[in-house]
Amino acid sequence: MLKKVLLYTDLEDSQCNEVRTFLESQEIDLRVIDLRDKPLNCIQVAELIRHFNLKHFLNTDSQAFRKNKLDKNLPPRPEVFELMAGDNDLIRKPIIVSGRLMTVGCNRLKIMEMLQIKQNGSDPDAGAVSNHGKDHSIGK
Repeated sequence: MLKKVLLYTDLEDSQCNEVRTFLESQEIDLRVIDLRDKPLNCIQVAELIRHFNLKHFLNTDSQAFRKNKLDKNLPPRPEVFELMAGDNDLIRKPIIVSGRLMTVGCNRLKIMEMLQIKQNGSDPDAGAVSNHGKDHSIGK
């Protein structure tokens, strides 16, 4: 049985596309959600992030991050969820979810570890997907 993997991405972002292409080459059941085409609402944001640290999910490079001065002081979680739902660019992408495990960012080695994908030697640069910002593996 194939692992089910959900990829929240921005198909206009080249680094997200590198991750998508990598995942499509694996033996997994991949479902892709383009957040530009299908933005998350507040409830979906809250369900995705659950109890995890908000800082893992905030796109610190977005205009919304600077506009809302989130680097100074984070408002309460429900307010951050509202902001993220109002502007999905505030959500760091890609987010890869498999069961109760999740990783945020473009670090292929972390993705491989989370999904228990073994490097088969045919791709010597398996860990070379570009990183923008910090990558976070999150579990259970």
